[in-house]
Amino acid sequence: MNDPVVANGGATVASLAGELATEQAKVGLLAQTVAGLQVELANHDLKEFSAVIKPESLAAVREQLIENREGTLGLLRGLVPPAKVDPPVVSPPPAPIHNRATARPVAPAAVGGGGTAADADGKATKIRNRAHEISKADRVPFSVAFRRAELEVGA
Repeated sequence: MNDPVVANGGATVASLAGELATEQAKVGLLAQTVAGLQVELANHDLKEFSAVIKPESLAAVREQLIENREGTLGLLRGLVPPAKVDPPVVSPPPAPIHNRATARPVAPAAVGGGGTAADADGKATKIRNRAHEISKADRVPFSVAFRRAELEVGA
């Protein structure tokens, strides 16, 4: 046995060195993957801010994005002019729905009839009463009697 035995578990220095080399290879592979992803992310950010970055400074900005992405993005966002934001469209509130039990009726004069409410009610009552009389006396339908009564009372 040329390899000294490690006290905790009986592993030799050569086997530990082999495991260390394997883990270092894994770390190297992960470092390469991370570096590639950083370059892809930097290229994506360069496309996003292409309007404010001059073509001659692309390489320098890419390096800064790889080294300090958050700080560089903060600077680039400061260079972009703010977009015009239209104010939100506010719709008028809906008309209230009244409960029939608590709603108050509108007076006929307020609706737009000519004259006072008492005049309109009195005339309508006269037409109705006369139409009943004509309908009974002449034995004609109420609608015909009503038209005749309108002509009589309206004149």
